[in-house]
Amino acid sequence: MEGRDLITINRGGVFSLEQARTVLPIIRRITQEFSVKVESLMARLETVNLTQTETIMRLEAEVNDFIKAWHEKIKKLGARPKGLWLVDFDSGDGYFCWKYPESDLEYWHSYDGGFNGRVSLLERSSPQKTKSFDSEIQPEPT
Repeated sequence: MEGRDLITINRGGVFSLEQARTVLPIIRRITQEFSVKVESLMARLETVNLTQTETIMRLEAEVNDFIKAWHEKIKKLGARPKGLWLVDFDSGDGYFCWKYPESDLEYWHSYDGGFNGRVSLLERSSPQKTKSFDSEIQPEPT
């Protein structure tokens, strides 16, 4: 396999944006496969008569098994599954954040910010306008 880059499995640790974007197509493909399977099972669940408790329990167990298997596959790629089809990549100062079916890695959030605290990578990388401390101090009227 000379000349080909390999992705280290179960690497953990911190990702650069480039590294996370290298792994993302694999995560997106895995997530799509599992999403289709889970959606199919959920559709079947919706058609089952409520009196068929054994069938309901079996289908629910299959859904849970698929979700658990998806979590494990994402973890083996070094990323962190944070919710259903939601994946974080540790950036060293927060997380690059991706949610299926987004096409690319376009968001970041702080370690404490979570999904609701996501900001665009473009917004994050643009120079922020900050006021100097001196300009915020207003002299008191005499």
